[in-house]
Amino acid sequence: MSIPDTSRADAASWRGPVGDSTFKKVSRRLLPILIVFYVLAYIGRSNLSYAALTMNVDLGITDAAYGLVAGVFFIAYFFFEVPSNILLDRFGARKWIARILVTWGIVIVCTAFVQTVPQLYLARFLLGVAEAGFFPGVILYLSRWYLGRDAAKSVSTFMLAIPISYMIGAPISGWIIDHADWLGMPSWRWIFILEGIPSIVGGIVCFFILPDRARDVKWLSNTEKDWLESSLAAEAALKPQKSKHYLSKKTFFNPVVWALILVYFAIEMGEYGLGFWTPLIIERTSEHLSATNVGLLTAATYVLGAVAMVLWGRSSDNRRERRWHTIIPTLLCAAALIGIGFVADSLVAVVFLAVIIAAVYSLFGPFWALQSYFLSGATAVVGIAMINSCGNLAGFVSPYLIGVMSDWTGNQYAGFAVIAVLMLLSAVVLAKLVHNEKFREQEDKTLADSDDTASLLPEPQKEFHA
Repeated sequence: MSIPDTSRADAASWRGPVGDSTFKKVSRRLLPILIVFYVLAYIGRSNLSYAALTMNVDLGITDAAYGLVAGVFFIAYFFFEVPSNILLDRFGARKWIARILVTWGIVIVCTAFVQTVPQLYLARFLLGVAEAGFFPGVILYLSRWYLGRDAAKSVSTFMLAIPISYMIGAPISGWIIDHADWLGMPSWRWIFILEGIPSIVGGIVCFFILPDRARDVKWLSNTEKDWLESSLAAEAALKPQKSKHYLSKKTFFNPVVWALILVYFAIEMGEYGLGFWTPLIIERTSEHLSATNVGLLTAATYVLGAVAMVLWGRSSDNRRERRWHTIIPTLLCAAALIGIGFVADSLVAVVFLAVIIAAVYSLFGPFWALQSYFLSGATAVVGIAMINSCGNLAGFVSPYLIGVMSDWTGNQYAGFAVIAVLMLLSAVVLAKLVHNEKFREQEDKTLADSDDTASLLPEPQKEFHA
């Protein structure tokens, strides 16, 4: 079955006038809110890397121990992701996401008062427990507001929060390290206090403003609500792997889910390896950089990532192609991870960091669009959480691996070479899927059926297609 060529057509034209107005309203009303929440999440989990500029000396933390401190967050994340997503599905996104925001904000503030490394381990573990379920919960939430053909665009726009969080958090954290030596407490403690409180406030705001479903909002007309609900129902009817049970064999033993887990693990190895080590790597390129300058350079590397994420996600949606939009950045990232070792200890390394970040972040939109071809209902609730939780184990492995390899070899880039190999392996897995006949038939069917969905949509959509 051939895939219709829409690369030369207006990417929005297939929705019709009612669909276009619905898409624009949903994007304008929901995405800014979710982006702000995710910015708070990433600032809260990554501020450890800026605190480390002085905290590691105060608490006597080695590179290997720091890698473990950064990674233990994801152990808790792994165990609590799936239960959290099930609870979000049961209680609704508004209440559960609000709970997540408030609890992780409280834990971040409490981290400011740790006195020993074991206490820091515990604080990071509890932060993982508190934050678990936020990202897969939002991906699930977006799947109930956007059709599959808009998946890469909506997800990549939402995930702009990641580079934005570094652009905002890096210079702020650097400034706090240089200047916030108040009340007899070292500046690294103030990072956790000042950057944890906004999450608590955000959780309270979330409880009052985030809608659970289209029927709950006043900013969509009845016609737009009917279009959205009917369109989502029609699309869900075309998807395989449906299950009414959360703990289903179709999910836990789904080979596509496990293939995506392997790929996402490699992607997250790249992201978190950079996220927790970039400030330290930049600091070590010159003896004359202040913490503020380190923060500004770190922020600069994420500008390219933000641009690449949006443009690549749009390209994936416009061409209705996911596989090669995932493979190509993976190969580029692997090459840059290897190359950065040859420009060590110079500011050229900052350029390579920017390339790696751009490659990693451009992966997110196309990758998360892949799951929308196969998962729906309770299978999506658990499948998305499985992919994210297992993939996020890289958040434990990656920083710890880099720290151990740095201590062992004396080269802070040795761990990057290992990550590059994993990225290459993930590209091989995706290439195998390209040549997997069953997978290709399903992708072609899903993409082609998105046109056939018009016969099941509300009348305004059919009139537009005609």
